[in-house]
Amino acid sequence: MLIAASAAVSKDIGLLATFIGIGVIVNVMLVIVAVQIAGERRQNQRRG
Repeated sequence: MLIAASAAVSKDIGLLATFIGIGVIVNVMLVIVAVQIAGERRQNQRRG
């Protein structure tokens, strides 16, 4: 019983790490895109 619980816990931890990691990567990408959009908007406002 303990071995089965240990295997389940290790799989749960692995899944949590995977999905939290994916969430962090997606959030970083969104921040990068937002910064680029803000920079381009400032450049466009300076021109016009």
